This record gives sequence, structure tokens and C-alpha cells, in this order.
Amino acid sequence: MKTPYQKLLKEGKIKIHHASAEEIKDVLKIADRDIGFAKSAIAYDWDWAFNIAYNAALSASRAYMYREGYRPASAESHKTVWSFMLLALPKEHHDRSHFFNRMRIKRNSNLYDHAGLISETEGRQIIRSAEKHIAAIKKLI
Repeated sequence: MKTPYQKLLKEGKIKIHHASAEEIKDVLKIADRDIGFAKSAIAYDWDWAFNIAYNAALSASRAYMYREGYRPASAESHKTVWSFMLLALPKEHHDRSHFFNRMRIKRNSNLYDHAGLISETEGRQIIRSAEKHIAAIKKLI
């Protein structure tokens, strides 16, 4: 059976994964935990709030991948998740997937190379976007 994910499978970027409903629920709980923490962390550190909100959106997306029967392979897993989401989600969600893919690059620099990279505005923006993304994923699941 041909799926929209054939190219990612062939390239070894994703693997088939038979997740249980409980596993999917647990990953969504991680997304909820992280977005809650990001909302409280914004008062203390914009960089960490940004990173945590990004991780919340990533976790929700991984839950969606699991529901579809896949998981990212270990190499470039964050990039793969956002590529998968562009294939998996209806078009009205594509702008958000593109946004988080751009934020993936900024998060990497923020986490490993440059402290103080994130402004308060950017921190608050990614939190709002992550909340919307998590809510959308929950509706789709």
C-alpha cells in the first residue's frame, strides 16, 4: 500500500511504529506538561520558555505520527517530524508546521550556541503557536 510517507520511509527517516492509545496519550501529556512549564518559565527566562514551548509542539506532533503508525528515525528526528507533519496534516495546518520547522533551527542555535537569542515577544509567540498546535493535534487525534 502506497502512503504519502513512502519517500520518508525509503530514505530511512521514519520507521513503522505501532503505538498504543496509552502511548499516544502519554506523549500528549508531555506536550501539556511542557506548554504549562513554558508559560511559567517565560517570566524567568525567554530562551528556556522558547525551547520548552518548541518541545511541547514537537511532542504533540510525535503523538500524531504515532497515531499514523510511524516514528522518526534517530538522525535528524526534529526535521523529520516537521517534514512528516507537512505530509500528514491538512493544508490549513501547514503554516504552523513551517513555522515550527524554522523555530527548530533557532532552537538549535539558542540551545547550543547563543544565550540570550530569544526576545520576550518571540517567547510569547512560540507559546501561543504551540498552544494552538497542541489543541489542533488533539482534535485531529
